[in-house]
Amino acid sequence: MPPEPRAANGAVPGDVHEAVVYWLTRYGADPPVAARNIRELAAAAPQRLVEAVLRQHGAGGWGMATRFLAGLLRRHDETAAKLCDPAVSLDDSVRVAETLSRHESGFNVRLARTLLQGDQMTEPECQRGLAVLEKLGGGDRLVPVLIQFLRHPNSRIRSKAALMLGQIMPTQGIMDRLMADGDARVRANFVEGLWNCTTSDYRPLFRRALEDPTPRVAGNALLGLHRLGETSDVVRHASEMARRTDPLHRAAAAWVMGQTGDKLHTVALRQMVSDPDPLVRRNAIRSLRRINAASQTDSGRDPRARESGRG
Repeated sequence: MPPEPRAANGAVPGDVHEAVVYWLTRYGADPPVAARNIRELAAAAPQRLVEAVLRQHGAGGWGMATRFLAGLLRRHDETAAKLCDPAVSLDDSVRVAETLSRHESGFNVRLARTLLQGDQMTEPECQRGLAVLEKLGGGDRLVPVLIQFLRHPNSRIRSKAALMLGQIMPTQGIMDRLMADGDARVRANFVEGLWNCTTSDYRPLFRRALEDPTPRVAGNALLGLHRLGETSDVVRHASEMARRTDPLHRAAAAWVMGQTGDKLHTVALRQMVSDPDPLVRRNAIRSLRRINAASQTDSGRDPRARESGRG
């Protein structure tokens, strides 16, 4: 806790932030009095109070007043607005949100519902709020709210919700709906969201997504198959994409090859370095560097660890 601020005459500081620190230093000795005074600050200047309390959390936490302040912040709309402020560090917003979640099991759902109030949130604020929610997690409880984001007029918001739905082990109905979405960004992000799901086998969906006309969707599907160990399929499909007449498909293929880190793609990438399209050439060069770096890292590991899969 920082040194206790005092006005020149020994009275409680007039500045809201300094007053918050003043009463927090006294919370342990007299919780009822400190809490009453902090509530009075909240009633007089709610936005300033929320800003001050959140700043104090970043400066060292709330100490013995954590439960009280968590309950106080949950009752103020300004809290959600501040957590969704793009000007605030994402890490700071997530840390505060995690603290609030520990004292309210449904905090993430309530925050998600706040984001749906379109007349109160700008697009950047809504995107920041979704980024906080993604860090918080929340499982199945978030699904009904995230589905509502799929009707949002902004494609970036819809695609972010699709990514998060993919991370939450969606039902077959949700998967069918998202894969049929007319926005390629939504389809691509949903497929990406499935990459790290280990509770279900999404091979059929990834193979279905390989037929998507949008290169990014097909590329994300290839990476999903790669993470499931389908090396031969990935090499074959990536090689086919690399020969497409559409340069965006070739560029996606080069990107996928690099993301796998697999030396099996080296020959194809070296050929793509001479591609007539600058994006394809750039992706091929970057992917070769990535594969070479991964190879050098692997060669520096203990051979016994490589053989056992450790290291």
